[in-house]
Amino acid sequence: MPAKIRKLEIENLRGSKVRRGPLIVLSIGLIFIFVLTFLTFFSKTSVVKDVLTNNVFSSGPNINSTDGRVNILLLGNAGGKHDGAELTDSIIIASIDLKTKNAVLFSIPRDVWLESINHKINAAYEIGIRSGEGLNFVKDKIDDLLGIPIHYAVRIDFTGFAKAVDLIGGIEVDVPKTFDDYNYPIEGKENDLCGLTEKEMDINDETAKLLNLTLGKHKVLVDREDRIATNSSFFWCRYERIHFNKGSTNLDGITALKFVRSRMGTNGEGSDFARSRRQQLVIEAFREKALSIPTLANPGKVTELISTFNKSVETDIPLDKFLDFYNLAKSINKTESVVLGDLGDGKSLFYNPPPSEYGGGWVLVPQGKDFSKIAELVKLKLEEISVEP
Repeated sequence: MPAKIRKLEIENLRGSKVRRGPLIVLSIGLIFIFVLTFLTFFSKTSVVKDVLTNNVFSSGPNINSTDGRVNILLLGNAGGKHDGAELTDSIIIASIDLKTKNAVLFSIPRDVWLESINHKINAAYEIGIRSGEGLNFVKDKIDDLLGIPIHYAVRIDFTGFAKAVDLIGGIEVDVPKTFDDYNYPIEGKENDLCGLTEKEMDINDETAKLLNLTLGKHKVLVDREDRIATNSSFFWCRYERIHFNKGSTNLDGITALKFVRSRMGTNGEGSDFARSRRQQLVIEAFREKALSIPTLANPGKVTELISTFNKSVETDIPLDKFLDFYNLAKSINKTESVVLGDLGDGKSLFYNPPPSEYGGGWVLVPQGKDFSKIAELVKLKLEEISVEP
Protein backbone atom coordinates (compact mmCIF):
# COMPACT_ATOMS: atom_id res chain seq x y z
CA MET A 1 0.00 0.00 0.00
CA PRO A 2 1.48 3.41 -0.90
CA ALA A 3 2.66 5.50 2.05
CA LYS A 4 1.39 8.99 2.78
CA ILE A 5 3.79 11.66 1.64
CA ARG A 6 4.29 15.39 1.99
CA LYS A 7 3.81 17.56 -1.07
CA LEU A 8 7.11 17.77 -2.88
CA GLU A 9 8.96 20.98 -3.62
CA ILE A 10 10.61 20.35 -6.94
CA GLU A 11 13.11 22.38 -8.89
CA ASN A 12 12.38 24.25 -12.12
CA LEU A 13 13.86 22.46 -15.13
CA ARG A 14 14.97 25.74 -16.64
CA GLY A 15 16.28 27.20 -13.40
CA SER A 16 18.47 24.40 -12.14
CA LYS A 17 21.82 25.36 -10.71
CA VAL A 18 24.93 24.69 -12.76
CA ARG A 19 27.60 22.68 -10.93
CA ARG A 20 31.16 22.15 -12.09
CA GLY A 21 32.74 18.87 -13.07
CA PRO A 22 34.11 17.60 -9.71
CA LEU A 23 30.66 16.74 -8.35
CA ILE A 24 29.97 14.44 -11.26
CA VAL A 25 33.03 12.29 -10.48
CA LEU A 26 31.06 10.67 -7.69
CA SER A 27 27.55 11.42 -8.84
CA ILE A 28 27.63 9.46 -12.11
CA GLY A 29 27.55 6.07 -10.54
CA LEU A 30 29.92 6.76 -7.67
CA ILE A 31 32.79 6.78 -10.12
CA PHE A 32 35.35 6.80 -7.36
CA ILE A 33 34.41 3.16 -6.75
CA PHE A 34 35.87 2.40 -10.12
CA VAL A 35 39.02 4.33 -9.24
CA LEU A 36 39.44 2.26 -6.12
CA THR A 37 38.71 -0.93 -8.04
CA PHE A 38 41.32 -0.44 -10.71
CA LEU A 39 43.91 0.34 -8.03
CA THR A 40 43.96 -3.39 -7.36
CA PHE A 41 45.25 -4.12 -10.86
CA PHE A 42 48.46 -2.12 -10.58
CA SER A 43 51.24 -1.29 -8.18
CA LYS A 44 49.63 0.89 -5.57
CA THR A 45 52.45 3.42 -5.53
CA SER A 46 52.62 3.90 -9.29
CA VAL A 47 48.84 4.03 -9.75
CA VAL A 48 48.35 6.68 -7.09
CA LYS A 49 51.11 8.72 -8.71
CA ASP A 50 49.52 8.37 -12.16
CA VAL A 51 46.04 9.23 -10.89
CA LEU A 52 47.33 12.38 -9.22
CA THR A 53 49.24 13.45 -12.33
CA ASN A 54 46.38 12.58 -14.73
CA ASN A 55 48.53 10.25 -16.86
CA VAL A 56 46.63 6.98 -16.48
CA PHE A 57 44.56 7.17 -19.64
CA SER A 58 45.40 7.97 -23.23
CA SER A 59 42.56 6.48 -25.28
CA GLY A 60 39.04 7.82 -25.73
CA PRO A 61 36.01 6.32 -24.02
CA ASN A 62 34.48 3.12 -25.39
CA ILE A 63 31.06 3.44 -23.76
CA ASN A 64 27.59 2.55 -25.02
CA SER A 65 25.63 5.63 -26.04
CA THR A 66 22.69 6.89 -28.12
CA ASP A 67 22.76 10.12 -30.15
CA GLY A 68 26.09 10.98 -28.55
CA ARG A 69 24.88 10.64 -24.96
CA VAL A 70 25.34 8.00 -22.29
CA ASN A 71 22.56 7.68 -19.70
CA ILE A 72 23.26 6.09 -16.32
CA LEU A 73 20.63 5.15 -13.75
CA LEU A 74 21.69 5.70 -10.13
CA LEU A 75 19.71 4.02 -7.36
CA GLY A 76 20.13 4.28 -3.59
CA ASN A 77 18.32 1.97 -1.18
CA ALA A 78 18.33 1.60 2.60
CA GLY A 79 19.74 -1.91 2.72
CA GLY A 80 19.58 -3.98 5.89
CA LYS A 81 17.05 -6.67 6.78
CA HIS A 82 13.95 -4.61 7.59
CA ASP A 83 10.81 -4.31 5.46
CA GLY A 84 11.33 -2.04 2.47
CA ALA A 85 15.11 -2.48 2.44
CA GLU A 86 15.08 -2.73 -1.37
CA LEU A 87 12.92 0.36 -1.95
CA THR A 88 14.99 3.03 -3.65
CA ASP A 89 14.93 6.38 -1.85
CA SER A 90 17.18 7.94 -4.48
CA ILE A 91 16.46 7.65 -8.21
CA ILE A 92 18.70 9.70 -10.50
CA ILE A 93 19.47 9.58 -14.21
CA ALA A 94 22.86 11.01 -15.14
CA SER A 95 23.03 11.94 -18.83
CA ILE A 96 26.40 12.93 -20.29
CA ASP A 97 26.97 14.43 -23.72
CA LEU A 98 30.13 12.78 -25.06
CA LYS A 99 30.96 15.70 -27.35
CA THR A 100 30.38 18.77 -25.17
CA LYS A 101 31.24 16.89 -21.95
CA ASN A 102 28.23 18.52 -20.28
CA ALA A 103 25.98 16.51 -17.98
CA VAL A 104 22.61 16.74 -16.29
CA LEU A 105 21.31 14.80 -13.28
CA PHE A 106 17.56 14.17 -13.35
CA SER A 107 16.16 13.25 -9.94
CA ILE A 108 12.81 11.43 -10.01
CA PRO A 109 10.58 11.79 -6.92
CA ARG A 110 10.36 8.40 -5.24
CA ASP A 111 6.56 8.66 -4.84
CA VAL A 112 5.68 8.95 -8.54
CA TRP A 113 2.99 6.38 -9.33
CA LEU A 114 3.60 3.93 -12.20
CA GLU A 115 0.53 2.25 -13.62
CA SER A 116 2.68 -0.42 -15.27
CA ILE A 117 3.72 -1.83 -11.88
CA ASN A 118 0.67 -0.64 -9.91
CA HIS A 119 2.96 0.96 -7.36
CA LYS A 120 5.26 3.91 -6.73
CA ILE A 121 8.42 4.07 -8.78
CA ASN A 122 10.60 3.42 -5.73
CA ALA A 123 9.27 -0.17 -5.68
CA ALA A 124 10.45 -0.94 -9.22
CA TYR A 125 13.80 -2.37 -8.16
CA GLU A 126 12.22 -4.61 -5.52
CA ILE A 127 9.70 -5.88 -8.08
CA GLY A 128 12.54 -6.42 -10.54
CA ILE A 129 14.38 -8.59 -8.03
CA ARG A 130 11.33 -10.80 -7.58
CA SER A 131 11.07 -11.33 -11.33
CA GLY A 132 14.78 -12.02 -11.68
CA GLU A 133 15.39 -8.91 -13.76
CA GLY A 134 16.72 -6.53 -11.10
CA LEU A 135 18.40 -3.46 -12.58
CA ASN A 136 17.21 -4.24 -16.12
CA PHE A 137 13.60 -4.05 -14.96
CA VAL A 138 14.09 -0.54 -13.57
CA LYS A 139 16.02 0.58 -16.66
CA ASP A 140 13.14 -0.50 -18.90
CA LYS A 141 10.59 1.35 -16.74
CA ILE A 142 12.63 4.56 -16.80
CA ASP A 143 13.01 4.24 -20.56
CA ASP A 144 9.22 3.89 -20.91
CA LEU A 145 8.68 6.81 -18.55
CA LEU A 146 11.04 9.41 -20.00
CA GLY A 147 11.65 8.12 -23.51
CA ILE A 148 15.43 7.89 -23.15
CA PRO A 149 17.46 4.66 -23.23
CA ILE A 150 19.30 3.76 -20.03
CA HIS A 151 22.68 2.31 -20.94
CA TYR A 152 24.02 1.46 -17.50
CA ALA A 153 22.83 1.29 -13.90
CA VAL A 154 24.43 1.46 -10.47
CA ARG A 155 22.79 0.69 -7.12
CA ILE A 156 24.30 1.29 -3.70
CA ASP A 157 22.79 0.60 -0.30
CA PHE A 158 23.14 3.33 2.31
CA THR A 159 24.50 0.93 4.91
CA GLY A 160 27.64 0.45 2.83
CA PHE A 161 27.90 4.19 2.25
CA ALA A 162 27.83 4.84 6.01
CA LYS A 163 30.64 2.32 6.53
CA ALA A 164 32.69 4.01 3.82
CA VAL A 165 32.28 7.42 5.49
CA ASP A 166 33.65 5.96 8.72
CA LEU A 167 36.57 4.35 6.87
CA ILE A 168 37.79 7.73 5.64
CA GLY A 169 37.42 9.29 9.08
CA GLY A 170 34.13 11.10 8.59
CA ILE A 171 33.27 14.03 6.34
CA GLU A 172 32.99 17.79 6.81
CA VAL A 173 29.67 19.28 5.64
CA ASP A 174 28.50 22.90 5.70
CA VAL A 175 24.93 22.47 6.99
CA PRO A 176 22.82 25.22 5.34
CA LYS A 177 20.11 25.45 8.03
CA THR A 178 19.56 24.49 11.65
CA PHE A 179 16.78 21.90 11.78
CA ASP A 180 15.21 19.11 13.82
CA ASP A 181 13.45 15.94 12.78
CA TYR A 182 11.30 14.55 15.58
CA ASN A 183 10.21 11.51 13.57
CA TYR A 184 13.39 9.90 12.30
CA PRO A 185 12.79 6.12 12.15
CA ILE A 186 14.95 3.92 14.39
CA GLU A 187 16.34 0.91 12.54
CA GLY A 188 15.03 -2.33 13.98
CA LYS A 189 12.02 -0.64 15.60
CA GLU A 190 9.86 -0.54 12.48
CA ASN A 191 7.34 -3.07 13.82
CA ASP A 192 7.51 -2.22 17.53
CA LEU A 193 3.99 -1.80 18.95
CA CYS A 194 5.14 0.66 21.65
CA GLY A 195 2.85 -0.89 24.28
CA LEU A 196 -0.22 -0.98 22.02
CA THR A 197 -2.42 -4.08 21.98
CA GLU A 198 -4.79 -5.55 19.41
CA LYS A 199 -8.50 -5.32 20.16
CA GLU A 200 -11.74 -5.77 18.22
CA MET A 201 -13.80 -2.57 18.27
CA ASP A 202 -16.65 -0.87 16.47
CA ILE A 203 -15.26 1.72 14.06
CA ASN A 204 -17.09 5.04 13.67
CA ASP A 205 -17.14 7.08 10.49
CA GLU A 206 -14.29 9.44 11.45
CA THR A 207 -11.93 6.64 12.47
CA ALA A 208 -12.87 4.60 9.40
CA LYS A 209 -11.74 7.45 7.16
CA LEU A 210 -8.46 7.86 9.06
CA LEU A 211 -7.66 4.16 8.83
CA ASN A 212 -9.20 3.58 5.39
CA LEU A 213 -11.59 0.98 6.83
CA THR A 214 -15.28 0.27 6.44
CA LEU A 215 -17.74 0.87 9.28
CA GLY A 216 -18.30 -1.98 11.73
CA LYS A 217 -16.13 -4.25 13.85
CA HIS A 218 -12.39 -4.41 13.14
CA LYS A 219 -9.26 -5.52 14.94
CA VAL A 220 -7.28 -2.38 15.71
CA LEU A 221 -4.35 -1.33 17.88
CA VAL A 222 -5.25 0.57 21.05
CA ASP A 223 -3.35 2.10 23.96
CA ARG A 224 -4.02 1.52 27.66
CA GLU A 225 -6.96 3.93 27.54
CA ASP A 226 -8.52 2.13 24.57
CA ARG A 227 -7.70 4.98 22.21
CA ILE A 228 -7.28 3.68 18.67
CA ALA A 229 -3.86 4.29 17.14
CA THR A 230 -4.59 6.59 14.22
CA ASN A 231 -1.25 8.34 13.63
CA SER A 232 2.51 8.06 14.20
CA SER A 233 2.37 9.66 17.66
CA PHE A 234 1.01 6.37 19.01
CA PHE A 235 4.18 4.66 17.78
CA TRP A 236 6.56 7.02 19.57
CA CYS A 237 9.13 4.28 20.28
CA ARG A 238 9.81 3.81 16.57
CA TYR A 239 11.26 7.29 16.16
CA GLU A 240 14.02 9.49 17.51
CA ARG A 241 14.76 13.19 17.37
CA ILE A 242 17.77 14.26 15.32
CA HIS A 243 19.21 17.77 15.29
CA PHE A 244 21.68 19.62 13.08
CA ASN A 245 23.15 23.08 13.61
CA LYS A 246 23.90 25.45 10.75
CA GLY A 247 27.55 25.61 9.78
CA SER A 248 30.53 23.35 9.31
CA THR A 249 29.85 19.96 10.90
CA ASN A 250 31.86 16.75 11.04
CA LEU A 251 29.65 13.74 10.32
CA ASP A 252 30.40 10.10 10.97
CA GLY A 253 28.75 7.44 8.81
CA ILE A 254 25.53 7.00 10.77
CA THR A 255 25.06 10.76 11.25
CA ALA A 256 25.70 11.41 7.55
CA LEU A 257 23.05 8.81 6.75
CA LYS A 258 20.55 10.54 9.03
CA PHE A 259 21.41 13.89 7.46
CA VAL A 260 20.60 12.72 3.93
CA ARG A 261 17.60 10.51 4.76
CA SER A 262 15.66 12.85 7.08
CA ARG A 263 12.18 13.46 5.63
CA MET A 264 10.40 15.36 8.41
CA GLY A 265 12.79 18.21 9.12
CA THR A 266 11.75 21.61 10.44
CA ASN A 267 12.80 25.00 9.03
CA GLY A 268 11.99 24.03 5.44
CA GLU A 269 14.03 20.82 5.51
CA GLY A 270 11.04 18.48 5.27
CA SER A 271 10.74 18.43 1.48
CA ASP A 272 12.25 16.04 -1.04
CA PHE A 273 13.89 19.06 -2.66
CA ALA A 274 15.76 19.93 0.57
CA ARG A 275 16.64 16.28 1.02
CA SER A 276 18.14 16.12 -2.46
CA ARG A 277 20.27 19.18 -1.71
CA ARG A 278 21.57 17.56 1.46
CA GLN A 279 22.45 14.45 -0.54
CA GLN A 280 24.48 16.60 -2.91
CA LEU A 281 26.39 18.16 0.01
CA VAL A 282 27.28 14.75 1.43
CA ILE A 283 28.24 13.36 -2.00
CA GLU A 284 30.61 16.26 -2.63
CA ALA A 285 32.13 16.07 0.88
CA PHE A 286 32.66 12.33 0.49
CA ARG A 287 34.19 12.74 -2.95
CA GLU A 288 36.72 15.26 -1.68
CA LYS A 289 37.75 13.09 1.25
CA ALA A 290 37.77 9.74 -0.60
CA LEU A 291 39.83 11.07 -3.51
CA SER A 292 42.23 13.10 -1.36
CA ILE A 293 45.94 12.31 -1.39
CA PRO A 294 45.94 10.94 2.20
CA THR A 295 43.21 8.45 1.30
CA LEU A 296 44.59 7.31 -2.06
CA ALA A 297 48.12 7.07 -0.67
CA ASN A 298 46.99 4.67 2.07
CA PRO A 299 46.87 1.16 0.54
CA GLY A 300 45.17 -0.33 3.60
CA LYS A 301 42.38 2.23 3.53
CA VAL A 302 41.90 1.82 -0.22
CA THR A 303 41.62 -1.95 0.21
CA GLU A 304 39.00 -1.53 2.96
CA LEU A 305 36.96 0.82 0.78
CA ILE A 306 37.08 -1.62 -2.11
CA SER A 307 35.89 -4.41 0.18
CA THR A 308 33.05 -2.28 1.56
CA PHE A 309 31.71 -1.29 -1.84
CA ASN A 310 32.09 -4.75 -3.30
CA LYS A 311 29.46 -5.79 -0.75
CA SER A 312 27.23 -2.74 -1.16
CA VAL A 313 27.29 -1.89 -4.86
CA GLU A 314 25.54 -3.55 -7.79
CA THR A 315 26.18 -2.47 -11.36
CA ASP A 316 25.92 -3.76 -14.91
CA ILE A 317 28.92 -1.70 -16.02
CA PRO A 318 31.49 -4.21 -17.34
CA LEU A 319 34.84 -4.25 -15.58
CA ASP A 320 36.65 -3.40 -18.82
CA LYS A 321 34.65 -0.14 -19.02
CA PHE A 322 35.64 1.19 -15.58
CA LEU A 323 38.72 3.01 -16.86
CA ASP A 324 36.72 4.62 -19.66
CA PHE A 325 34.15 5.88 -17.17
CA TYR A 326 36.78 7.40 -14.95
CA ASN A 327 38.37 9.07 -17.96
CA LEU A 328 34.97 10.46 -18.99
CA ALA A 329 34.26 11.68 -15.46
CA LYS A 330 37.49 13.64 -15.35
CA SER A 331 36.64 15.40 -18.61
CA ILE A 332 33.20 16.73 -17.58
CA ASN A 333 32.91 20.49 -18.14
CA LYS A 334 29.78 21.25 -16.12
CA THR A 335 26.72 19.55 -14.66
CA GLU A 336 23.18 20.61 -13.84
CA SER A 337 20.96 19.06 -11.17
CA VAL A 338 17.23 18.89 -11.92
CA VAL A 339 14.39 17.49 -9.80
CA LEU A 340 11.62 16.68 -12.26
CA GLY A 341 8.14 18.09 -12.13
CA ASP A 342 8.01 21.80 -11.25
CA LEU A 343 7.42 24.57 -13.77
CA GLY A 344 7.95 27.43 -11.33
CA ASP A 345 5.50 29.97 -9.91
CA GLY A 346 3.65 27.26 -8.01
CA LYS A 347 2.92 25.26 -11.15
CA SER A 348 3.72 21.57 -11.17
CA LEU A 349 3.52 18.68 -13.58
CA PHE A 350 2.57 16.42 -10.66
CA TYR A 351 -0.38 16.44 -8.29
CA ASN A 352 -1.61 14.42 -5.30
CA PRO A 353 -4.80 12.56 -6.31
CA PRO A 354 -7.42 11.54 -3.71
CA PRO A 355 -5.89 8.82 -1.49
CA SER A 356 -9.01 6.69 -1.93
CA GLU A 357 -7.99 6.13 -5.57
CA TYR A 358 -4.69 4.55 -4.50
CA GLY A 359 -5.53 2.32 -1.58
CA GLY A 360 -5.60 5.17 0.92
CA GLY A 361 -2.06 6.30 0.19
CA TRP A 362 -0.70 9.58 -1.13
CA VAL A 363 1.21 9.42 -4.41
CA LEU A 364 2.40 11.72 -7.19
CA VAL A 365 0.69 11.52 -10.57
CA PRO A 366 1.42 13.67 -13.66
CA GLN A 367 -1.25 16.12 -14.75
CA GLY A 368 -3.71 14.29 -16.97
CA LYS A 369 -1.96 11.06 -15.95
CA ASP A 370 0.29 11.64 -18.95
CA PHE A 371 4.09 11.57 -18.73
CA SER A 372 4.61 12.95 -22.24
CA LYS A 373 5.04 16.55 -21.04
CA ILE A 374 7.70 15.47 -18.55
CA ALA A 375 9.47 13.45 -21.24
CA GLU A 376 9.35 16.48 -23.54
CA LEU A 377 11.03 18.70 -20.95
CA VAL A 378 13.71 16.08 -20.37
CA LYS A 379 14.39 16.06 -24.10
CA LEU A 380 14.69 19.86 -24.14
CA LYS A 381 17.18 19.82 -21.29
CA LEU A 382 19.27 17.18 -23.08
CA GLU A 383 19.30 19.33 -26.20
CA GLU A 384 20.55 22.27 -24.12
CA ILE A 385 23.58 20.42 -22.77
CA SER A 386 24.42 19.28 -26.31
CA VAL A 387 25.05 22.87 -27.44
CA GLU A 388 28.72 23.82 -27.70
CA PRO A 389 29.75 26.77 -25.47
